[in-house]
Amino acid sequence: QQQQQQQPQYQQYQQHQYQQQQPSNSVQLAVPVAGVSATVVGKVWELSQEATGCREVQRALEEASTEVRRQLASELHGHVWEALRSPHANFVLQKCVATLEPEALQFIIDEMVLGSAEKAAKSKFGCRVFQRLIERCPGAQVSQLVEAVIADFAVVARHPYGNYVVQHLLEHATPEHRHSLSQLVERDIRGLAGDTFGSTVVSGALSKAPQENQLSLAKALLREEGLLVFIVCTKHGHNAVIRTLQVLEGAEREEARCRLLADESALRASKFGRSVLKHA
Repeated sequence: QQQQQQQPQYQQYQQHQYQQQQPSNSVQLAVPVAGVSATVVGKVWELSQEATGCREVQRALEEASTEVRRQLASELHGHVWEALRSPHANFVLQKCVATLEPEALQFIIDEMVLGSAEKAAKSKFGCRVFQRLIERCPGAQVSQLVEAVIADFAVVARHPYGNYVVQHLLEHATPEHRHSLSQLVERDIRGLAGDTFGSTVVSGALSKAPQENQLSLAKALLREEGLLVFIVCTKHGHNAVIRTLQVLEGAEREEARCRLLADESALRASKFGRSVLKHA
């Protein structure tokens, strides 16, 4: 219901931004432009939607001064969601994130939040922009994006594209958000570990989460009866098992090792199992 209410609001915002902020070829820009930038001024959005044009815009963003970059990026106001879905324009958004200062990227964050940040995290191309923003911007600036993923964690973590965003947040978000996400992984560790994409999140958390959370996650895997043996021969689950053996120490590591070796014949019959045995 909330998304249904947000959509008309976003469409109104998009139309207003397009009408009020889209430059035309006849607009006199505040800062003179030259070189590649001069050829894309007033046509940034049009060019961004094409394979050749998007490369031209990216080159202009790389070569332009700070002020000209801002002017070029302003032509994308109101088009962020279209760009997130475009196989070409998403690269222009990523280049904006890489070349503009964080405060100049606020319009991208605002439009993603207004249109549904969790939906962006699950988008084939939008997930890339999401990750670049997390890398580039201060935690406070992207907090709404992160909170949206946390609120829809169970779905995003199991999504073919969303799982990459969750793993990225486990590594690059603020300490508080990394801890919160780690706890969510731990609470749903059996469900995630048994899921094709969720298991990559478990494996990622065991290597990218804060150190204390990595240990807690490894212990949680060990506590779940039969879980280590269940996932050890799966494509992504075996990585989680290997990382568990690396994180655990002493008696707990030995317990994990014994559980795995008890089913050694099955492990030797699987290429993933054989990989784990090298660490057992």
